[in-house]
Parts: sequence; C-alpha cells; structure tokens
Amino acid sequence: MDKMLMGILDILNKLNSKINIVTKEDLDEQYENLEDFRKLTSDLDVLLNNFNSVSNDDVDKVEEMLFELHRILTTFEWHFSEISDLNTKILKVYKDNINNV
Repeated sequence: MDKMLMGILDILNKLNSKINIVTKEDLDEQYENLEDFRKLTSDLDVLLNNFNSVSNDDVDKVEEMLFELHRILTTFEWHFSEISDLNTKILKVYKDNINNV
C-alpha cells in the first residue's frame, strides 16, 4: 500500500509542477509521512499476529489490543485524508489552470 501511496504522490507532484497550487513543503511532508505509514503497517501486522495468541477471555488484553487497533485505523484514515486533501486542491484548479495556459 505504501508503494501505491508513493505512486499517488508522484502523480500529484507531477501535476502540481504544472500549476503550483500545492506547496513543495506540503508535498515533501506527505513523502516523509510515508515512513510513518510503513511503520504503522508493520504495527498492524504485529497486532494481527498477536490477536491470534490472546485468549478471548483475557478481556483486559483484548481491550488493550482493540484500542491499539483503533489507533492504527484512525491514523491510517489521517494519512489517506492528508493525501486526499492534496488531490482535492489540485483537482479544483487543474483544468482551469491548464486550459488558461
């Protein structure tokens, strides 16, 4: 998935180079966030593997793991939202800017 996000950022970066609506800093920040995304993916792998070894009767451990799952999922949402925001900024002005060149 991180490679797909990198591909999306590469496309947005290329399109933005024609219209300069998104700052270089905003794009660079999202490229940097990909490392956090990779770590988050690894955390999810570990959590999913650990779920199989926890007894459903150990309610404290299950609850702890569910909270961690919630943290991971909401952080994934944030990462996607950040890239979606860049996409939206470009989408809103790309056609008009290219047609006016």
